[in-house]
Amino acid sequence: MPEEIAGSPLEIKEIAEKAFQLQRHLLRRAWGVLYATYCVAIFLTIFSSAAAYALGLAAEYKLAEHVAVDVLASGTALTVTLQAFRRIRDTAEIRGLVFDGGWARVLRYRVLVPVWVAVNAVILLSIVLFSDSVGLLVLVIYAGFWGFLYYALRLSFPGRLPREGVAALSSFGVAIAGSIILLLSVSVSAEVIKIYGLFWGAMVVVWAASALYARTRKLSAALGGEAR
Repeated sequence: MPEEIAGSPLEIKEIAEKAFQLQRHLLRRAWGVLYATYCVAIFLTIFSSAAAYALGLAAEYKLAEHVAVDVLASGTALTVTLQAFRRIRDTAEIRGLVFDGGWARVLRYRVLVPVWVAVNAVILLSIVLFSDSVGLLVLVIYAGFWGFLYYALRLSFPGRLPREGVAALSSFGVAIAGSIILLLSVSVSAEVIKIYGLFWGAMVVVWAASALYARTRKLSAALGGEAR
């Protein structure tokens, strides 16, 4: 290849770094969609019963309706999130210039849809067979989801995690751990339910803020070398 076409090693390195920063920017925006959609889904899962009670619909809001809301919310969040990542999957080859693009193999329909179906099947079966333990099971599933998010974020951002990702993981982890400790150590009461509400309300607020922050990052800042 002629020298004027090939360019110097320094120029090639600069191009690769710009490509890396561009995809990092695109990935942050896609993760912003995930934070936003699952923020809404988790809000509906945690607070739909309380909202029904506040609106005077508690008598009509049975377990079947609650499950239907959960499945619809999580299914919608999954669909929107996967679509956001699919739009940038074609750029995975860019990441291969400097890092392995493993996120493209994990955040895809073939992986997440079967997992989503399996999780909902387990929850429905547990409702039928072990209705008293459904709350703990959901928290355990959330803990598994936390682990998956951490793994997928590490694949997406092999260096330092974006600050919104750290905030989302931290708030989710605190809500899960705090809820499990409460569930296993004290009996359910009005005060305990308020504490649950504080844990998950704070998590929802942090995820909404993380989504907004990720979606409003400027491309010019990313190409200028913004690390966080």
